[in-house]
This record gives sequence, C-alpha cells and structure tokens, in this order.
Amino acid sequence: MNTDVRPAELFHNPIRAHDVPDPDVIALDEGGYALVASSFDRRPGLPLWWSEDLVSWEPAGFAGGWQPLVQPSGGVWAPSIRQHDGRLFITWGDPDRGIYVVDAPALAGPWSEPRLIIAGAGLIDPCPFWDEDGSAWIVHGWARSRAGFANRLSLVAVDPRLTSASAGSRTLVDGDQIDGCSVLEGPKLYRRGEHYWVFAPAGGVETGWQYAFRATSLDGPWEHRVVLQQGSTETNGPHQGAWVAGVDGEEWFLHFQHTPHHGRILHLQPLAWTADDWPLIGAAVTGGAPEPVSDWPRPARRPAAHRPERTLDWHGRDADPREIVEEWDADGRIRIAPGGSLGRPLPVGTTLVEVTLVDGDGFLAIAGQQTREVHATGPAVMAVRIDGERARMLVDGDPVGEEFAVRAPQWTGIEYAIGSDGPGAALFRVSP
Repeated sequence: MNTDVRPAELFHNPIRAHDVPDPDVIALDEGGYALVASSFDRRPGLPLWWSEDLVSWEPAGFAGGWQPLVQPSGGVWAPSIRQHDGRLFITWGDPDRGIYVVDAPALAGPWSEPRLIIAGAGLIDPCPFWDEDGSAWIVHGWARSRAGFANRLSLVAVDPRLTSASAGSRTLVDGDQIDGCSVLEGPKLYRRGEHYWVFAPAGGVETGWQYAFRATSLDGPWEHRVVLQQGSTETNGPHQGAWVAGVDGEEWFLHFQHTPHHGRILHLQPLAWTADDWPLIGAAVTGGAPEPVSDWPRPARRPAAHRPERTLDWHGRDADPREIVEEWDADGRIRIAPGGSLGRPLPVGTTLVEVTLVDGDGFLAIAGQQTREVHATGPAVMAVRIDGERARMLVDGDPVGEEFAVRAPQWTGIEYAIGSDGPGAALFRVSP
C-alpha cells in the first residue's frame, strides 16, 4: 500500500464571494486564464482578472468602456472576452446605445478606445465568434426594457477585426418556441468537433438555469438541453456561464449565483462530455443530477512565462481611479487626491469593514440603495459593523450616528468606499 498518496486539494464554491457580474473567461494562448465582468456605471469599466488555476484570481486592470449613463440601469453589460489572431477582443452591450468592442495585444493592454460596432437599443450580452472558414459573427440577446421583446438570441455577421457589421441580423434561437423557456440571454458561442454550441442561461438571475444548444450549422436546427440548474442545492439560478478547456483534459464551466446583498458571486463547475456529445456539468460529471457542486478537486495549473502585474482592484464612479490615486502599494496603502473616492464590492460573510485613515481628512461609506458615511481626520480607524441588513458606523471603536438599513441596488451588490473630503490628499491603509 502506498501511504505517500495524498487526496487532491479541493477548492470550494464560491471561488470569489463578492460581486463579479456576468463573468466570461478564456484560456490565454500564452498561458493562464483571463476573466472579465460587467461594470455597469463603475469606472473605468470592464474589470479584468488573471489566474493560473481558475480558482485564485488576481486583479489585472480594466479594459475601459465607461460612458455617462443614458438611464440609471444602463452602462456596461455582460462582456465577452476572446483571443483571435494574437489579439484580445472584448465585446459588451450598452442597452441604450448598442454593442461595443475594445481590443489589445495583451491583457495588460494598451486597450483601444471603445468602438460602436452595432447601434441600437436593447442589444445586450454579445459574444464574438470566428469560424473555421474565416467568417466572423456576433451572437447577442435582447433587453425587453429597451427593445420591447426578449427571450431571443440573434446572430450578426461582422468583419474579422470586429470593426463593422453587416446590415441586419437573424434569429439564432427563439426562446418563445421552447416549452418553458423565458428570459433567454447571455449567449456564448463555440465550436467543438462537428457541432456549434451556444451556452445560454434562461429563467432570470434569481431562479434560472443553464441551457446548451447544438447544431451542425449556424442555420440550425438547434437541439437543446438543460445542463445546469439549482436542483437540491443552495446555489440558486446558476447563470451566465463560460465553458473553458483546462490542461490535462480538464474542462470547466464558470458561472455566477445571484445573492440578495452581495451581487453575483463566482462559482466554478467541472465539465465533461457524454458519448453522444452533450455536456455534463457539476454533479452530473460523476453521475449525479445537473446541479452545482460545492467543492471539487482543484484544477491543474496552466502556468505562463510572464504573469500580468497585479493592479489596484478598486473602482470609481465620479472619476477614474487612475486620475485620483496618487500612490498605492500591494500592502494596502492608498493615497487619494482631494475630492476623490474609490469603491469595492462587499464580500459574503463580512461583518466588519475597517480602514485606517493614516493622514488627511477622509471618509468611509457603505453603499447600496442608500449611502451612509462616516468622516474623520487622521490618524483614525473608521469602520462599519454589519449584521444582516443592519449596519452601524464607528470611529476608533465608538459608534457614530444611528443604526441603519443597508440593501443592495438593482444590478450590483453592496459596496464600501473610501475617499478624501479635505483640501489635501487622504492616505489610507486597507486590507489588500
């Protein structure tokens, strides 16, 4: 008996227990993985992460995309990231303007200025696809609030550099023709062997499920199966996922779970294939139901010769963080210019947020449907204590003001923020 054999190290879901809305992931040609997520009204838009194992993610900057909102519920929705011909491309939908693209030679950039490739209200959740014959396409969904209809996936021909689109689009999958299908959205288009594949969620973020569609031609006909749903688990509405090939034959499916306070938190599922070429996700990989797993053996590493430099993982709203952060380091020191502020999602399970104001006049805020702040002059320790939907601000351990309710806004989770509100910069020390 070999007593040196150790069980594989497990990872536990969620792999990122804070708001990572509408994630998409790819395996990079140069090694490692890249992840992008929705940013809505956050600046500078399109947050990026990098990983060697799909579980531990490091912030890798932003690809941009922010514009002033047309409507409060607008902004940068549901991006997709792809690598083609040695270049990275990110597409996303602004529900009030249309489908945009940025591109770059590497994850670290420089990223191009956003270009509008398909104009129109209600176009959302775009994903680019390059076929073996050299043709290029964008598949996307529709927002009922802008277009007047939804539950439909459409396909548009584009040029291979994603600079222009052909006139018009055609329906790829009509959810109204599928029994029980509603709110079909978030498509990701792939090819595997003889089949084209569309992975797309339906049913809404809180209670939905994940479809896989397949066809031997983009003209259809499309077969479909439900390949992931909540089932007997506590992981509701497994939604808006991305299929990615790992190393050593491993395959994975990354998706979010909607939570009432913390937004859309990130999960990772194993993926395998049946003999008749249908995906098995989550517990179905080992013969169970198609439902999420809570833990699983950790993916094999996919190392890269050069890993991207770790970047600041705070975002702005009134200003771009790159314009207001005077200095920062990986140990958590951040100097914010006068009048500037930075935000961060609140992780699941957080009961205390504590920051040290080293110098200057600054504030700590907790933001959801309403924002509450506490102000101080450094040196001081500012904190917010959270108990469910109730919170209380503190300075140097002493309560300030009354207890208040804190609830998440429409599209994102609860956040906390720090900022400078004096005539000079404010220096903070925060957890990295």
